[in-house]
Amino acid sequence: MMCVEPITVKLRQRLTSPLLQEEQLQSSEALVADFQHCLQIKDSEFETLKRKTSSKADGADSATPTVMPQSTPSPMRSRKLTVQCRTKETAPQRMLRGSATSDGRFAYFTPHESRSMYRYEWRTGKWDEVVSSCPAHDSGIVFGDNELISVGGGALFPTSKVLSLKGKGWEDKYPPMNTARYSPAVVATPEGNYMYIFVIGGYTGNGRSTTAVELLQVKTRKWYRLVNLPQPLTAPSAVVCGDTLHVIGYEAQGYSCSLRALPPSDQPIPPQLISWTPLPPLPVTHSTAGTLGGQLLLVGGRKASSPTNSIHQLVDGEWVEIASMIGEREKCLVVNISPFKMLIVSGVKAWNNVEECVVTM
Repeated sequence: MMCVEPITVKLRQRLTSPLLQEEQLQSSEALVADFQHCLQIKDSEFETLKRKTSSKADGADSATPTVMPQSTPSPMRSRKLTVQCRTKETAPQRMLRGSATSDGRFAYFTPHESRSMYRYEWRTGKWDEVVSSCPAHDSGIVFGDNELISVGGGALFPTSKVLSLKGKGWEDKYPPMNTARYSPAVVATPEGNYMYIFVIGGYTGNGRSTTAVELLQVKTRKWYRLVNLPQPLTAPSAVVCGDTLHVIGYEAQGYSCSLRALPPSDQPIPPQLISWTPLPPLPVTHSTAGTLGGQLLLVGGRKASSPTNSIHQLVDGEWVEIASMIGEREKCLVVNISPFKMLIVSGVKAWNNVEECVVTM
């Protein structure tokens, strides 16, 4: 059985953050329910967590970052998951590639070659189009520091701008990246009282993939160059599992790096902070990175020239097929609402079909 205590401690810290907005508090009981179901938390401890969920902490450090659903609360040992997929409400349009993120209540999606942005509410299953479309098509979106952030975008003339959504408009809150790009992998992770946003790969103005990796220290609004990827990745997607960042591309390649050296402060960050380690060769192409229960997953993809419905998990250094989606799909979008629940949207052959994948034990 997994060690429950480190995970529940992290959960308490996150659920009591004063920066959790009202809409996130409404969904946090669902997150607690996932932990109770999957980790078998004692009834008494579960009731304590529910009480903490229902009220905001007073006098807490205002610098505490918003919890990112893409990040798991604690590193977990490699174990084969048991998951179940079920059909959800169809999306407003077909979405191939693109970018996705979640704030704990809503999931946000922006399709490839589009500035449109769609929002899905987990509790009601309702879709709507966000009034403020992305400032550029093919931008990466991520939720961090209580705001939706758009990174890069624009195929013919890629931008290095990083904008945050305020009300019905976007504002220049952060300095531009060092490398202008579109379709990057973007992922955020909290460390102590500080939020970090990684921007990995993507495409430059000549349509070529870039290996550039940059890190935004959200509180200080400073960009840092990190060690480049060993080689370019086509249409990269990235997730954080515990203290490890994983990034994969469409051509059956992927890399990992440890985040243990990230400082929980505003210290300068050297380029050599991370080093990249190759993942085992991927069993499929055109798949999307996902995470459930702290484990790295490959969702969908192409096998033998056809889309597949398989979900693979990295278990002890080997890719293992752990589940089958209801429908085949490749180049889909994947986002988490909690560490044990993810949404799988659209993709080649799947059109605008949506599935929810949940850990069952």
